[in-house]
Amino acid sequence: MKSLQLRFGIAALPAVALVVALAVPLGAQQVQRLPLAPIPPTGEPVAPFFEGWYRNDDGTFTFSWGFFNLNTEEILDIPLGTENFIEPAEFDGDQPTHFPVRPRRDRGVFSVTVPESYADTSRRVVWTITSNGVTYSTPARVGIDALQLDYGPRAMGSIPPLVRFGEDGEVGQHIQGAHSEPRTATVGEPISLTLWVSEVSERAPDDLANTDVEVRVTWFKHQGPADEVIFEPGQITVPGTGEASTQATFTAPGEYLLRARVDNFGANDSSGGDQCCWSNGYVSVTVTDPAGMR
Repeated sequence: MKSLQLRFGIAALPAVALVVALAVPLGAQQVQRLPLAPIPPTGEPVAPFFEGWYRNDDGTFTFSWGFFNLNTEEILDIPLGTENFIEPAEFDGDQPTHFPVRPRRDRGVFSVTVPESYADTSRRVVWTITSNGVTYSTPARVGIDALQLDYGPRAMGSIPPLVRFGEDGEVGQHIQGAHSEPRTATVGEPISLTLWVSEVSERAPDDLANTDVEVRVTWFKHQGPADEVIFEPGQITVPGTGEASTQATFTAPGEYLLRARVDNFGANDSSGGDQCCWSNGYVSVTVTDPAGMR
């Protein structure tokens, strides 16, 4: 098995640099690829990414994580376990198991919050993924200045939208987001998923403010069996503040975790590349198949 450890600074590397890094021979069986060679549609691995770290008001720290599916066509599903795990084990379980090709590079899909003791920069949290015969382990730690993130507004005031499930649900924001009450569903029968979202800002001055920024809600399968979840629609646009609803239909039974990314990327001071400005919403769904088709 081929293996490579992704070092702390890899979250800041451009895609071309990453491809170059992967071209370095790691063993006698590895075929070296030229830096500008076409990216294969299948057979490539998934790379976990440490996006950066936040300092929280209560003394804790939050790590932001994402991934890069190096294939252009192959969708990978890697269950939690020996090929998809986080150490220390107390932080294991929130990472994705589904790695699509749209988007191939997805940022801030989940977070890990560690205690104040992680101010000791020797303490690390490591996410390991093995796929298509390649193992990548990416460590995260506090103290790398270039990877320190912040919750504050961007140049023109943009900050992640507010999100909640249910009219009286708890409001969430940033990568930690909001969590719905667990849901149940039946194979082939759609369930309704509704989010209340609000575009918030601290824009200044008024003549620079974009008051017409829309909030976009995009749904993903985060965890679950290697079967399709159909979202209709998969993306909803809300004019600033309002309700966003979709229907989710499951093609196989099992335990699923769905994620909604709520962003205002339409603002001219907002982008996923600088870890702003979106919030996550998570829904756990238990899907059964009373017909016993599987």
